[in-house]
Amino acid sequence: MKAMVIHRIAPLRDGEGPLALRDLPIPEPGPGEILVRVAACGVGHTELDEIEGRTAPPRLPVVPGHEVVGRVSRCGPGATRFAVGDRVGVGWIHSSSGAVDENLSADFRATGRDVDRG
Repeated sequence: MKAMVIHRIAPLRDGEGPLALRDLPIPEPGPGEILVRVAACGVGHTELDEIEGRTAPPRLPVVPGHEVVGRVSRCGPGATRFAVGDRVGVGWIHSSSGAVDENLSADFRATGRDVDRG
């Protein structure tokens, strides 16, 4: 699959190149996970903050993007909520504690920042 990858933190200017188009292997869904064939993925201020370092990802390279819409193409072991072919949306929160302050929790993981891809 092709994806844009943040390979370094830098301002977005012509010729600076903090993003690179790469061929990446299609990921395998793990336990309780689904694989989504992306139809559309929003890219906005959150990704700009990641690329330019205001909320830098904890590791590089990383595939940015959240606000995803697509269809389930595979289900990992134990993933039963959705079936192959279902239309799904993926938001900013990849995983968290589920507490009221989940965005501040040490368990919080963001889609396209702490984990690859929207």
